[in-house]
This record gives sequence, C-alpha cells and structure tokens, in this order.
Amino acid sequence: MVSHQPTQDELPAHLQFTQSLTCPIHGSLSDSTAHSLTLGQLVEMSGQGLEKINALKLGYASLKGRVSLRTAIVNFHHQLNHHQCQLNEDNVLTFCGAQEALSAIYQSLLQPGDEVIVVTPNYPSLTQMAEKLGCKVKTIELSSLQKWQFTIEDIKAQISEKTQLIVLNSPHNPTGSIIDSSLAEQLLTLAKAYDCYLIADDVSQASNYNNLALSHRYLDYDKALVVSVMSKSFGLAGIRIGWVISNNEAVLEQLLVAKSLSSICCSAIDEELAEIAFEQSAKIIRGNNQLIKVNIEHFNTFVQTHSDIFQWHPPQAGLLSLVEVMTKQPIELWARRLAEHTGILALPATMFGQKGQYFRLGLGKNNFKNLLTKLDNYLR
Repeated sequence: MVSHQPTQDELPAHLQFTQSLTCPIHGSLSDSTAHSLTLGQLVEMSGQGLEKINALKLGYASLKGRVSLRTAIVNFHHQLNHHQCQLNEDNVLTFCGAQEALSAIYQSLLQPGDEVIVVTPNYPSLTQMAEKLGCKVKTIELSSLQKWQFTIEDIKAQISEKTQLIVLNSPHNPTGSIIDSSLAEQLLTLAKAYDCYLIADDVSQASNYNNLALSHRYLDYDKALVVSVMSKSFGLAGIRIGWVISNNEAVLEQLLVAKSLSSICCSAIDEELAEIAFEQSAKIIRGNNQLIKVNIEHFNTFVQTHSDIFQWHPPQAGLLSLVEVMTKQPIELWARRLAEHTGILALPATMFGQKGQYFRLGLGKNNFKNLLTKLDNYLR
C-alpha cells in the first residue's frame, strides 16, 4: 500500500500565498501572535531561570507533559474561567503546538459521515481536517454587517442529531469577535442537549484588554475540550507547547495514543521555558495587552486618514481583525503588489474562507506603527 504524499497544493492557502511571494518580506501586518520576548528577556524575568536551563537534562520529556507544567496550565485556566469541576494536572495533556492538539482531537473523535459545525472565516485546518476525514462540515458564516458576531439561533439552525462536534473560537481568528459568558452558557446547554462534543479554541482568551466577560464553564461538560497554546496571548510562538484540557479521562487516553503516533513528546527545553512563562504570565500578558490597545488606537487613526480605502470593526478582544480594502483589484493582487513594493505582508482573508476584499490584521507586534508608516507612504 502506497501512503499519500502531501503536495505543495495541500498547504493551507495562507501558507501557499506566503511561499509564492518572490520578494523579501520585512514585516507582517497579519501576524496572529502577540509581541515576542527574546530568550534572554524571558529567562531574566525568572531569578532562577538561567540556572534551571543550565541544569536541564536533555532527555525525553514526559509523554503527557511534565507534572509541574500541567499544574501551571490548570492554574492559569482556572484564573480565566468559572467552571465548578475541580481540575488538576491529570486533566491536561501537552502537545507540540495547538495544531497537533486539534489534529489529535479530530482523529480521535470523528468518523466519516459525522457532522461538524464550524464558524467561518477561520483557521483553515478547522474545516479541512474534518473534510479530509469524510465529515460533513456545516458553517456559520460571519458578516461585517453584524460586526462579525453570531447568535445561538445561528447554531440552532445548523445542529442536528448527526452533529458530532461544535468548534468554537473566542476571541475569534480572524475577526476579533467574542463569545461572551452568556452566549457560552447557551452553547453549552445546546451541546448537552444534542450530546455532541465541543471544542473551545481559547488560544487568545487572555488577550482581554477590554475586560469583557469571556469566562466560561465548558469543562463542567464531559464532552468539552479546551485547547490553547503559548504562541498567541503569550506571544511565545517559538516555545512549541500547546495543550488540551478535559475532564473526560477516556478522551484524554485517546489523545495520548494519537500523540504517541506523532511527536511522542514535547521538547524538554520548551517545557522548561513554558513553565517560566507561566510563572511570569501576569507581567507578560499585561504588557502584550497594553501594546494591542495602543496598536488599535494607531489603526483607528490610520483608518480615519484613509477612510476612502479602508474600513474595519476594531476587535472586541484578541489580536486580530479584518480590514476591508476598497479596491477594484482582487484582494490577492492588491496584497501581492503591496508586498512587492513595500515588503509588507497582508494576508487576504480569502485564505481563511472570507469572501470579499478583506485582509487579516494582526495587532500584537511592537513594529506595528512603523509598518503603518510604510503603508501610508505607499498609499500616498
């Protein structure tokens, strides 16, 4: 039997677009992560960081993830949410990033013919993985006319007895809309009524600079799974640690098997660095959230100056938003010419399943204002 060999065409569309550019890229307006610290800055935050790194044995890490890291993850999650069930390190499984975690969940829970509800636009793998498994994907299409917000009625219109999984993402990539605590409770009740699984993709939940009610209690339901990662709110994409939290022991065992057939274990160095980041999480996230708010103000001013070209709804939370470009050119051509003339990457939102003339805007980086200056010069 010959195994399937992936081709360039099977890369996610946004990666295909990036790799197709022949010009040098000097900065991205579409980066989905918060500001990144250097290794030295992160280690310096912890008084014993360097000593701990130097003493680290470079052997295999635990298959589940080290106990102290999983405990830190649970404590962090408890600070953000209000579920009644008491979680501990046994409710957490680490992965090499959130994508590996999501892939393990899809492979473990879905069968051909299952129905999966997703919100679009989205990170492409949330849709593509289900389709490749032979599932029927039912979409909730967000609209700028509703400021990218969906309602419980939108989900009710798609859910059925065949629904195996509902995939939620808040704050939403790429629109910046949210699922507040009230809507989360309605979604939880609906998932229970149909006895289907629920994924909460919470990778940017801590990017809550407007102090909104983003807390939920999904994990009071034994078919709920929460996924997160170090790359988004923390801005530490180079630390390849993601995780799944669930109170369903049987599902966690299935995910452990899936992990054992892929990465087997995470990097011991990454686990050590992630633990340092959790020790300093309040400081890191506070600084990142302040920067996002400043960048939102910068872009509001920019849009006012160029209101004939750009429109947007500022994100309610998170790091991302969509920007409409009033151009007669296809958005892919506009973005390609922008890259060629300025070295600035702006990912067309068509890459994420959004029709129309939009690009994804990332608001987490400290070079954001400089990129806007370059864009302003280009437009003039």
